Amino acid sequence: MDARIKEELIRRGDAAFEDEDFHRAREFYTKADHKEGLIRIGDFYMYEKRLPLMAYGYYKKAGAQIKIDDLHRRMVGAFAQWIGPDKLKDDSLEEVYAPEQMTPDKDGMIRVPVAGELLKEARKILEKQK
Repeated sequence: MDARIKEELIRRGDAAFEDEDFHRAREFYTKADHKEGLIRIGDFYMYEKRLPLMAYGYYKKAGAQIKIDDLHRRMVGAFAQWIGPDKLKDDSLEEVYAPEQMTPDKDGMIRVPVAGELLKEARKILEKQK
């Protein structure tokens, strides 16, 4: 694909994203094979709308395996809370992690790189809550 066309598709995808027209943004990002844009939409559904299954689809389409692995870990953790933590073996989460990519910290969380704009927005929200 011509670089100018790809750039225009990404620009239109960004504009659709800002207008919260995620269907159109997805179409533009997919045509441009812009994985970062798809991840951005996935992050919106994950962190803003709290719809992890919607986020999962965007992460999968973008090939964001680290985010998918983190989502799997969260789902297993939620399931464990639902059925009772004593019913889940301590080592059952080990296969969810990809040790060559990232390892969980002492709280069991995986640090995931976050897009700059999303990080800025998160900081603004946290400042408003103080």
